Amino acid sequence: MAQKKVGSQGVRTHGQQRWRFVDTGPGDPFFNMALDEAIAQTVGAGAAPPTVRIYCWKPNAVSIGYAQRALRVIDFQKCARRGIPVVRRLTGGRTVLHGQEVTYSVAALRSQWGSPASVLSIYQHIGRALVAALRHLGIDARLSRSRRDMTGSPGGAGNSHPCFTSAGRYEVLAEGRKLVGSAQRWVGETVLQHGSLLLGQEHARLAELLPGRRESSGHGAARRLTEKTISLNALLDRQVSHSEVSRALQSGFGELLEGTLRPGRISSREEKLARLLVSERYGRLEWTLRT
Repeated sequence: MAQKKVGSQGVRTHGQQRWRFVDTGPGDPFFNMALDEAIAQTVGAGAAPPTVRIYCWKPNAVSIGYAQRALRVIDFQKCARRGIPVVRRLTGGRTVLHGQEVTYSVAALRSQWGSPASVLSIYQHIGRALVAALRHLGIDARLSRSRRDMTGSPGGAGNSHPCFTSAGRYEVLAEGRKLVGSAQRWVGETVLQHGSLLLGQEHARLAELLPGRRESSGHGAARRLTEKTISLNALLDRQVSHSEVSRALQSGFGELLEGTLRPGRISSREEKLARLLVSERYGRLEWTLRT
């Protein structure tokens, strides 16, 4: 299948600054979220280049959006019985069960997205990179044209619907169903966006972990998650590996960034900061339960 290039839709960064691509593989859920923030802080301080990071979750875990009320959106006892950790993200968005997926994160200064840079324009740029990556896998994906669902913003703190039950503007669809779910946060002039690219249907088991005793409500959520989403394994009718998706994402973001993306590594500074953030924030129940 011929590969369609991002071409003129790429991002021309100031001075064609180099971007860094890192694949950190499977990670503890608390460390994963802390490392995303650590990278964003380091990029914001000018001590690291803008970064595209790829990773996955070990063990499976639930993440909740920055502004969500934890006890309204997830049943902690059900999670504990199944050995599923719960972590609060720095970004907005809604509840996700991370299992069969490859996760991406992008940290860069606002100025590195060109001018003018907005929440939606950055969603669109990153969405184009994801679509280009999926073409490398032989998948004809597109960006949603619906209006951005702002329930993931601070104003949507109480929204209990799972992330994958709706698609906002510039999110990635295949065969009319959601394939990637993303969330974004601006901290000063630094922009962090990360999201889940579904390999299988494990995310639909989130319905089993929602609050409430009525089985019918859980069945309804499971049905909506299954109907509204699709996975790479289903689209390609085979098991897709992490490394295969990682290579495709590196190619897709490489096209978007017009040849400025280079393989790199996480610095000792970023790793130390991430471990500090786990002990002070992400690994603490007070952070997870904050309202």
